[in-house]
Amino acid sequence: MQCSISECKEKAMQTVQISFKETRNLCKNHYKLFKNKDETHVPTFSKASKI
Repeated sequence: MQCSISECKEKAMQTVQISFKETRNLCKNHYKLFKNKDETHVPTFSKASKI
């Protein structure tokens, strides 16, 4: 089974439910992106100079 993302040619490893009726077969890389889509990342700020 091939990944459902059109430009991807890798083998699918996981079937994921996108919406109520739609499912997609995702490869390892796209599954990792889908799994982390709701994760929030806190930015870290630093000063550019001490002037």
